[in-house]
Amino acid sequence: MLSQVDIPNQRPPTNHKTSSTHEVFLYNSDMLVAPHFLIGTAIAVYAPEAGPAALAAITSHFVLDSIPHRDTIGTTHINLGNIVMEIFDITITALIFWWIVPAHLRGYALLVGGAAILPDLLAIPSWFWPQLYRLPVINQLHSWHVDYLQDRNGSLNWFWGLLPQVLIILAVIWLIKF
Repeated sequence: MLSQVDIPNQRPPTNHKTSSTHEVFLYNSDMLVAPHFLIGTAIAVYAPEAGPAALAAITSHFVLDSIPHRDTIGTTHINLGNIVMEIFDITITALIFWWIVPAHLRGYALLVGGAAILPDLLAIPSWFWPQLYRLPVINQLHSWHVDYLQDRNGSLNWFWGLLPQVLIILAVIWLIKF
């Protein structure tokens, strides 16, 4: 997911109070939408109760983000390549979803899949109000999510950064479809 924060020309800090320049970054080295959403979809297919399914989907987001991954093109700045990648990711996710989810479960699976990407969607308000991350609870949750769970190692190349994500997507397809 894309988000805007106030940061200097370096890795975005968790505490934004000392920032002085404005740049637009892909704040997190986020996993593609597809693994998060499709894991949420698999949870929906196998968990008929909405409350536990949504909780499991949100929890799965943090588990997946702890797996080393990379999906940005070039840098973490918003650029044409990263925008095209996001559009491609969302399109592929929608096509896979439509293919693997039985028609009678699509509405429910859409909601639980949405819960699985909720932690990244919560970054959207920061595009318009960067001070969001200064709120104590939000700052602590965001710090834990970004600094402790996500791989911050820029040395991962595309192959090793995308491989775990592709394997997760294939596993979900196999789990639901076959």
